[in-house]
Amino acid sequence: MPQKAHHSPMDPVSKLLTTPGQLTALRVHDILREHNGGPLELDRILKELGDEHIANSTLAEEQLLEALLRDDRLRSTRGYRQRFSMSGRSVRLRPPGNKAEQAIEQENEQVKGQLLEQLREVPPEVFEHLVAALFTAMKYEEVTVTKRSKDGGVDVRATLVAGGVMTVPTSIQAKRWTTKSVTVKEVRELRGTLPSGTQGIIVTTGKYTKDAPSEALGNTLTPIHLIDGQLLADLLTEHGIGVQASRLSLLSLDLDALATITGRAESSAQDTPSRPSGSTQPRYYIGKMPSDRDSHILDSIVTMTSLADGQPTWDNYITSFQQHFPTITRFDEARRRSRVLISLGLVDIEDGYMNLTLTGRRLLENPDTDFLHDVFISRIAGAQEIQDLALSLTRTQLRSRLRAEPPAGLSPTQAGLVAKWLNHLTRSALSK
Repeated sequence: MPQKAHHSPMDPVSKLLTTPGQLTALRVHDILREHNGGPLELDRILKELGDEHIANSTLAEEQLLEALLRDDRLRSTRGYRQRFSMSGRSVRLRPPGNKAEQAIEQENEQVKGQLLEQLREVPPEVFEHLVAALFTAMKYEEVTVTKRSKDGGVDVRATLVAGGVMTVPTSIQAKRWTTKSVTVKEVRELRGTLPSGTQGIIVTTGKYTKDAPSEALGNTLTPIHLIDGQLLADLLTEHGIGVQASRLSLLSLDLDALATITGRAESSAQDTPSRPSGSTQPRYYIGKMPSDRDSHILDSIVTMTSLADGQPTWDNYITSFQQHFPTITRFDEARRRSRVLISLGLVDIEDGYMNLTLTGRRLLENPDTDFLHDVFISRIAGAQEIQDLALSLTRTQLRSRLRAEPPAGLSPTQAGLVAKWLNHLTRSALSK
């Protein structure tokens, strides 16, 4: 069985510290996990989110797409891997990172842990000014550090300006705590000092007790927002306070480009198969079929595609492939055969993991030779030209023609292989 990416459920504190857009991204993440990582179309995700009344709204889809893109940008600025891969009107989960990405993410976590340790050791005045700098970077206005003798428990005052039409006075407590957790008591004490119409924020280098978040948001007239140590480190990282980011390009193979014969290689995840519209349409090389029996062409491709469900590593995929096609004993040959799925746009490979495309998902949900034939014609170099020739020539004449004048970009051998695929697909369709 394919392995699913590890995911631990959010604890109540983390959930209350998360914005509505981030909560939407988390819900989409869980929905995609339930579907082996996707991909799923945006309207289907909206339905599963429970928004059936707007599931067909283009605006709703755009809003969902923007929420996911914003979540990915936010995670990137905070030192985490992005979660989603989007193509057209579909979304899938990114596979687990390669060793380099995992090492970078672990290093980032260690640096943020060291940042918190340093914050707990700096003088209180320095910590309060760092908090003030953070809220300034977060676009709060009129940010000032209060005088310590007359702060009434408030360390920083600021004004949140929303859209230029509404201002919200904000009182911030900065708690440089190591082992002590913020409790309901601290939440109530801050609320008791707040004038009407003012929101409160407690920033701590530590944690909160389980009942503190409920108390914080329990009074909508005087809300208290909580920022714990983990979120504080994320926010400081996002705004470049106390940390420095270095940039190094991380290379990965682009097997889609390596399968392209003509045109500009774009994403292999296409929403629907379509005929080429011009010379820039990417056209792909096709390898040998795993089975030479006409009746098995659809079954073989569906089986190969299903093995990619659940985002297995490419090596694990090849092991499963050889179990299903035992006559292909060589590992390198099995890998060459599996590349036909990339050429057909049924899978792509990211960071060494196999991922279904939306076209691949559709084939699995409704295996159909005609659909596979249309995919083949839309993507494979020379397929349309060879099919047109086959309508007016006998098989012997077609073979002679392809040996003498193969389509542009194809060798006679490759042209013959395309003709063989078309012949198998046609026979398989007629045998239905």
